[in-house]
Amino acid sequence: MKRSDILWLAFEKFAIFFSFAVTFTVVIVVLVLGFVLFQQRESLLGLKDGVVCDTVTGLNALLDDFENAVITSTVPISETIPVEFTLPLDQNISVRLTQGVDLKRPTTMVLPGGGGRINGTVYLELQKGLRLPIELNTMVPVSQQLPVTMNVPVEIPLKDTELGGVIQQLRSLLEPLQLEKLEETLQCRGR
Repeated sequence: MKRSDILWLAFEKFAIFFSFAVTFTVVIVVLVLGFVLFQQRESLLGLKDGVVCDTVTGLNALLDDFENAVITSTVPISETIPVEFTLPLDQNISVRLTQGVDLKRPTTMVLPGGGGRINGTVYLELQKGLRLPIELNTMVPVSQQLPVTMNVPVEIPLKDTELGGVIQQLRSLLEPLQLEKLEETLQCRGR
């Protein structure tokens, strides 16, 4: 998936979420305004107390549900990331010769008992397959492009987002209409 596709998908999800939040806020405002108008109308027309009590109870329950809601989704990630570093190698290893190696070295041989010295050349062949112990001490540069493909689960509690503030504002708007206060005013106990 291209980076532009990922960005478009993120924008699309944000737009849907933002549209939902705006719609929810408008519905709550309409309900609150409707409640206020109902309250005024009720006092003038003497409507039953149950409608107001049920509306406030429903709004409080709706806000509780909305505040405790969690957005759960899985975000697919498919990217290629550059990896560049230098790897230090310092260890003793054993290597196997893949072909014979001819050695020609000048040498001096000392004869025992003061017999003198002989200067000469030693010819030697290391056979193919011979294992030689060596000390490996070097820095290896690494420069690769690694593909990363995974699905990342995401859980976002709405109360921890910007909507948490909106919910608290709606609660503060409904505070004067709490059920206990309405019960005293409208005598809607037992509903």
